[in-house]
Amino acid sequence: MQSMDIKHQIIEELEDVSSDVLTEVLDFLQFLKLKQDQSRLEELKDIAESKEILANLESEGTVSWSTLQAEIN
Repeated sequence: MQSMDIKHQIIEELEDVSSDVLTEVLDFLQFLKLKQDQSRLEELKDIAESKEILANLESEGTVSWSTLQAEIN
C-alpha cells in the first residue's frame, strides 16, 4: 500500500511542474530503470558463472590442500 502512496505523491508533484522539469524527471527515471536492469543482468551473469564453476567441480572434483601445496613448491 505504501508504494501506491508514493506513486500518488509523485503524480501530485508532477502536476505542478513545467514541461522542462517533466523532461528531466523522465530522463532520470529512465536512467534509474536502466541502472536497475544492468544490476539484474550482472546478478544473472554471476549466478550463471557460479553454476558453471559448481558443475566443473562436480565433474572434475577438487584437489586436496597438500596436493596443491606440493604442485606449487
